[in-house]
Amino acid sequence: MALEFRQVTFLKVYTGEDVLYNDIPLYKAILREARKLGLAGGTVMKGIEGYAAKVRGMGRAVNNLMSGNANLPVMVEIVDKHENIEKILPWLEKNAAHSLVLVEDSTFMVTDYMREKVLTDNKK
Repeated sequence: MALEFRQVTFLKVYTGEDVLYNDIPLYKAILREARKLGLAGGTVMKGIEGYAAKVRGMGRAVNNLMSGNANLPVMVEIVDKHENIEKILPWLEKNAAHSLVLVEDSTFMVTDYMREKVLTDNKK
């Protein structure tokens, strides 16, 4: 069987674990909104260190055992078709002011697992 490739779009949101939306971390709010919209899948990754030229008027704090600072960088990554990713962009424009939002088109290799998943989903 020949290798098969398909198009996918990545939504990446870089923020800090201290950035809030209605008293919850923004990264959790993004995942909730993505689930509500039925987007294919998402992951949150916490960085061990990071910096930005300007972060809400101050530098990013460095986490250490002595100070207990917890202001580490966080990246939310959501993957779906481009037209589905577009559904969450207005919400992010309104609510992710202290974040960097990237939308990237890419290609993924279809594996046997993906073929089985696509066939199962198409039968529903």
